[in-house]
Amino acid sequence: MIRKFYVLIISMLIIAAAVPAALAELPLGPSIGGDQGWYDIYTNVDGCSIYFDGEYKGVTTGGVLSVGVYSTAAPYSTVRAEKSGYSSASKSLPATPSPGEHQSVYLTLNPNTPTTGNIQVSSSPSGAAVYVNSVYYGTTPHTVYNLPAGNNDLRLTYSGYNDYRDTVKVVAGQTTTTYATLQSQVTYGTLSVTSSPSNGNIYLDGAYKGTTPRTIGGLSQGAHTLEVTMPGYQEWANTIQIHSNQVTYATATLAADPQSTTGSISVTTNPSYASVYIDSVYYGTTNPGNALLANNIAAGSHSVKVTLSGYDDSVSTVTVNSGQTTTVNANLGGGATGNGAITITSSPTGATVLLNNVNKGITPVTLSDLTPGGYTVTLELSGYTTWSEVAQVNAGATSTVSANLAPTPTSTQSPAPMLAVIGALGACAMILAARKQE
Repeated sequence: MIRKFYVLIISMLIIAAAVPAALAELPLGPSIGGDQGWYDIYTNVDGCSIYFDGEYKGVTTGGVLSVGVYSTAAPYSTVRAEKSGYSSASKSLPATPSPGEHQSVYLTLNPNTPTTGNIQVSSSPSGAAVYVNSVYYGTTPHTVYNLPAGNNDLRLTYSGYNDYRDTVKVVAGQTTTTYATLQSQVTYGTLSVTSSPSNGNIYLDGAYKGTTPRTIGGLSQGAHTLEVTMPGYQEWANTIQIHSNQVTYATATLAADPQSTTGSISVTTNPSYASVYIDSVYYGTTNPGNALLANNIAAGSHSVKVTLSGYDDSVSTVTVNSGQTTTVNANLGGGATGNGAITITSSPTGATVLLNNVNKGITPVTLSDLTPGGYTVTLELSGYTTWSEVAQVNAGATSTVSANLAPTPTSTQSPAPMLAVIGALGACAMILAARKQE
């Protein structure tokens, strides 16, 4: 039994020694390593990341990356190149290069075409809220990024200023710069002017506004200079304050001028906008519905000349009396023939238009085929003060009337009535108290 065991051990040792020698004589299969070739990957832009079948191989330098492959390894099938800002490029790889061989592969990457741009906005004053296409983006100065190429609606808002709106064209891949100057909001009030005696000439901030009594609407809030004059009386002047949506009342008490040696000349013309000269001195132009008033004209005889391009001159001699107004009505001849037209606009729009008290539609409107002469234009709009003016229509021409409507003013009552009521109540209380004591 022991002999058989030793025989088995010796046999196994003989077999173990013989196996390596036998294996050494067997032919070897293929192995990875050695027999290396190269793919040379060329790209039209530098710094591209290269992938073989999704496996990262490196970055092109100088527009090329050489990737070594073994002829005995499993072959790759595709190559892909990627770079930020460019579309990726890929293609099939040619056959695995032979040992020591270089295979060239060319890939072309195209830049991505931008579809958005930017708007850089600044304003005066700064700090205005920026809205693009109704979306809030912050306050000026501000740059809004990644807006769609093409027209974009820009709106800026700032307390106390009118909204600013613009259509800004955005160019893909570029920044468009825009600067906005915001306009202060103007609030309006109304002035009611009377005088003693009446028919005084009203000048507001140096502009003639007609005669007293008169109500003047659409005046900007703040201080204004009011003057009232009348031949034979001393000039009355004062600074008045106009308040938003309120009526300011002013009464001018004119003092007689005992030493007056001057009078006035009132000039109206048909058509209007004619130049007026008195004794060869220019005094201004006539306006529709308002006479041109020349004050402080020495008593005596004077020459009045009225001129308008396209019309014959009108020359007349008038006598001015101390403390009185001499009226000149000049009808200019030789002008264009036929009818005229008038264009009427308002802010806000949509006001009812009355021409000599006849409804002619709503603003804006152009009325044609009108006989030359003066027309009373009245505009009415709910929530706004009625506006009226005399407009001159000239033959063969279109006159323009533009009205800035004032919101209906909120009248402020004098405290006097309330004081009277309080006084009356107090008197009643005293009477009742006296009776109780009795």
